[in-house]
Amino acid sequence: MYASSASIENLKRRADLLREARRFFDERGFIEVQTPVLSRDTVIDRHLEPWVVERNELQHWGFAQPRAYLQTSPEFAMKRLLASGMDKIYQLGPVFRGGERGPLHNPEFTMLEWYQVGESYSGGMQFLIDLVKGLLSASPEERSPEERSHQKKNDEEKSEERKTSGSPSITCSYQEVCWQQLGIDILQADREQLAQLACQRKLVGSLDWSDDWDDWCNLLFTDLVQPTLGNDSLTVICDFPASQSALARISERDERVAERFEIFYRGVELANGYHELLDPAELRRRNRQINQQRLRDGKISLPEESRLLEAMERGMPSSVGCALGFDRLVMLACRATTLDEVLPFPIERA
Repeated sequence: MYASSASIENLKRRADLLREARRFFDERGFIEVQTPVLSRDTVIDRHLEPWVVERNELQHWGFAQPRAYLQTSPEFAMKRLLASGMDKIYQLGPVFRGGERGPLHNPEFTMLEWYQVGESYSGGMQFLIDLVKGLLSASPEERSPEERSHQKKNDEEKSEERKTSGSPSITCSYQEVCWQQLGIDILQADREQLAQLACQRKLVGSLDWSDDWDDWCNLLFTDLVQPTLGNDSLTVICDFPASQSALARISERDERVAERFEIFYRGVELANGYHELLDPAELRRRNRQINQQRLRDGKISLPEESRLLEAMERGMPSSVGCALGFDRLVMLACRATTLDEVLPFPIERA
């Protein structure tokens, strides 16, 4: 168990992609930032489990309570930087999620996350497409400085075209792709209809598997829809159900959906992005609701007040943000099938 689980070739490819990712953002005027891995605040999500650090000395470091959290995402702190006046930032570093281990999961992993003030919903999706295409298509050694300069010019021209045309660079909405793969209007269907469909497709053996609409929705999407996505090209799915909005704003066009998007390649989810929520009252409402769900699920509740809420109350600028699982991207770039093939020391060897 002393040796790396990843080949030297894959580790070199990983290093290439780290350099290329930083180059992509640096060439577009982004500033790389570093925010705390350990914080009194944490993202409140029904399905994400932060690692809890409980030590008495935390009180001596300005924590009001002897508990802190290893971050599941740098989201809260990065948004505080937006409220402090920064406008184009990215971060590339470790995050932690408890209870996640498998071919596509390791409790500690590398996340690439970025925020851009003033970006549009459609522009944020196109930016993600440009990034992933660029990282999957070429390593730094394969592109000369002249080629990178030419690519930057093309990207800027495309950005201007998007501003004038307003044409979004997406494949389809969550509602559309579910209709294509499941033959059901998922935004109109009730829990019973989704449960019946899942049982018909033999995903579960009982209609009593869950009484929650989102559980059935997630089951159908994960097991039947996601494997079909991105097998021929990158696929962006947008406009997720409002009940799965996390920190995304609700669409003004259709209040049933949130302005949230994800990108898939070879059936693997690579990134999750939002047209970011700005309303602190709405965030408080969601925090309460999610904590209630967590308690029903037998999980601990998480702190509902945060320094992010303080920042939002003072005024957050409109922005689009996105988080990309960097290890997964490396895995796909190396044509590997598990994260262990691109991580030097996954949890069992750490």
